[in-house]
Amino acid sequence: MNKPLILIVIILASLSTYAQTKLFDDFTYMMTKKEAYSLLKNNKKKFTSFLLGTSNFFTLRKGSLIFEKDDLIHITIWSKSNLNLKKTKQMLNTSINHLKSQGFELVYAQPDWENPLSKQKNRPYIRLIHKKNKIMVEVEPRGRAEAYNIFLSYYDLDWFREKLVGL
Repeated sequence: MNKPLILIVIILASLSTYAQTKLFDDFTYMMTKKEAYSLLKNNKKKFTSFLLGTSNFFTLRKGSLIFEKDDLIHITIWSKSNLNLKKTKQMLNTSINHLKSQGFELVYAQPDWENPLSKQKNRPYIRLIHKKNKIMVEVEPRGRAEAYNIFLSYYDLDWFREKLVGL
């Protein structure tokens, strides 16, 4: 193989790597399980408690990484500590505002989404998309009484659309 052809192959390979959808932080859609676990292990302290918005501390653990055939397909992070109802309402608003400030656009929300007590089961709670980065985030409070957590699930938008079409 001649040198210009090798150079073109290397450039194309590197471009396809950069074209991958960045799901969250340095985690990319279709990243191998080995790469994802290595990234998590090497940044364990960083992902144990990180801030999203004002006073919204979240955590990302091994169980946050969801794989299909050893490739990362989505990530779910959750609030670091249990929240009472009042704090859950505040964190929902803060989380949505933070995501909007990052370029996400609200595309679906349950009626009265600011009140977790009115949550309709078996329906998405809140969905936001980032058109440019091709990411969808689902936001959902889970819990009851005085013990809630906020969950944010990050998906590749094209993957999510394919799954919906497949239903």
